[in-house]
Amino acid sequence: MARDKLNAEAYDLSLFEPQKKVNKRENKKEKTNLIKINASESFKNIRKKINVALAVRLAVCTALATAVAAWMVCNYVSINELTQEINDAQSSLIHQSNLEAEYQLRIDSKLTQSEIQKYAEQNLGMSQVKNAQKRFISLSDGDIGEVIRDDGKNTVLESLKGIFTHS
Repeated sequence: MARDKLNAEAYDLSLFEPQKKVNKRENKKEKTNLIKINASESFKNIRKKINVALAVRLAVCTALATAVAAWMVCNYVSINELTQEINDAQSSLIHQSNLEAEYQLRIDSKLTQSEIQKYAEQNLGMSQVKNAQKRFISLSDGDIGEVIRDDGKNTVLESLKGIFTHS
């Protein structure tokens, strides 16, 4: 019996049938978005009020953005000019180094040791040192040589002062 009651229940299929749409405007008076204004009031409200604070903020922001953009363009141009100057200087340096090497090779090829000796003997009256011209000196036993270690903290004047005070 209880089983029959469970199976006896049926679904209400009328809930799934399409329903007619009820037009809400039919029941109510038609509503419009029109506002009725007198003719004298219509001329008063034609012009909108200008928000001065908003206009000032907008002008300041525009001026600031323009200044930043101009500053960036100016910096970009100056960086490009400096880069071009650096590149020109580097190419000039390379060119000058090449000229120096070329001139040094020319000098080395024209002035050999024998040519320099010949020029000194003929034009300057110089001669090579002979053994008879050499003199040897002997140091006395009292002379002492010291190695001065520089730690990098002393200046040249302090080093000279230290040399003279130790002797």
